[in-house]
Amino acid sequence: MKIEKIINPIAQENTYLLSNSSFKLIIDPGSDLSALMEHINLTDSPVSGILLTHAHFDHIMGLEALKNAFPAAPIFLHEAEKDWLKDPYFNASALLLGREVTAPKADHFYKFNTSYELSDFKFRILETPGHSIGGVSLVFDEEGFVFTGDALFKNAIGRWDLPTGNHDQLIDAIEKQLFTLPEHYIVLPGHGPQTTIGTEKTFNPFFK
Repeated sequence: MKIEKIINPIAQENTYLLSNSSFKLIIDPGSDLSALMEHINLTDSPVSGILLTHAHFDHIMGLEALKNAFPAAPIFLHEAEKDWLKDPYFNASALLLGREVTAPKADHFYKFNTSYELSDFKFRILETPGHSIGGVSLVFDEEGFVFTGDALFKNAIGRWDLPTGNHDQLIDAIEKQLFTLPEHYIVLPGHGPQTTIGTEKTFNPFFK
């Protein structure tokens, strides 16, 4: 599996494009859709799905145009944030961007305690709320990767002062859901550089 990272301009948010021999998978389409499309169009393989770690505006700004370009690609989201795609208050665009961002509704809500296989991409979903009520992390066990959205960063954690944010819930989710993963797993966050589970368990100042 090949992983490409696009750093978007609005909030330096990371979009990830995953590719295997036949398909592509997109995680958190951000504000620079043109850069994402350049990467997508390098090969003819279809987009098999769009996975959202949460529904804040910076992670969904490219969603409408992406869905228009690939209407057959289903959008996945936590059900707790199903209305956020149409709600500029909860997706924080009205609060932080100064203009309203909306996006198409999700096609599927994540199921937990189950394994997904989507066009040969195998992954599972962890609930990691605290930055937002429906925050999730996407674990690819065969490859040893976890996409943590805005829950866990290198030497930091997500902010908890936006609607439905909760500091204690975030700390608890990271400790119980993420820090129980193998220490060699590579953390691919929603902002900033990659790290590992072991590095964050040892050095992240929020857990000293």
